[in-house]
Amino acid sequence: MPNQDLDPIEVMPALSDTEMDELDSFLMSDATSNEVMLLDCLDGFLTALVSGPPMPKQNEWLARVWGPSAEDAPTFESPVQAEKIVGLITRHLNAIVWNLQQEPEYFEPVFDMQVYLDDEREYIDGEMWAHGYMIGINMQRDSWKALFESKHGLEMLLPIRLLGSADVSPEEEALVATPAQREELSKPIPASVAWIYKFWAPQRSAADRASGKISENENPKISRNAPCICGSGRKFKKCCGASSAVE
Repeated sequence: MPNQDLDPIEVMPALSDTEMDELDSFLMSDATSNEVMLLDCLDGFLTALVSGPPMPKQNEWLARVWGPSAEDAPTFESPVQAEKIVGLITRHLNAIVWNLQQEPEYFEPVFDMQVYLDDEREYIDGEMWAHGYMIGINMQRDSWKALFESKHGLEMLLPIRLLGSADVSPEEEALVATPAQREELSKPIPASVAWIYKFWAPQRSAADRASGKISENENPKISRNAPCICGSGRKFKKCCGASSAVE
């Protein structure tokens, strides 16, 4: 097996289309359980890990990829295959990190496309992606408390929660009943991810400095007098920073 403590921000090339297909095929194969995350769900899960507060250790989150219990671990043909598949997952995670670090406003999630009988349209469907994102949140839900309590956090998380959470009201469930509704809720998700990533940037930077990954003069915290990351035009300390643990 590959090194379970591999630094998630190590620069690696993004997966090619062929490698994405290889990973997709493995996740859908008999080597994995029925509880494994498929590609769109996996992408959402990894995005939650890297866009939120400091992420758990690789051996912790990787186990959740295969399923909620230890019995869901995959059956690899060999150590070489295990290293290859885990390497593909890690590289995909790193590509998400790089995308969010460089151009968060242009983040592109891996959404499913759905076609229905008697309907010529092809619909964008972020439901399973959002389900993966919510699994990522729930892995360390207490650590997400600052976002839940911030002024705009729940608002920005709303499309992801409506599509991906099992804990919704009947009224909220009605908002995702049709393909067109799910497509409309999927569209603002990239902007939500960018906002969430920026919200947690100070905490991630502080954790990286504490671990020695970056020096003190890299990735400075958001100034409380700077314009708020939500785009409201107000100062950070008077907006999202007012109820957030991030300073």
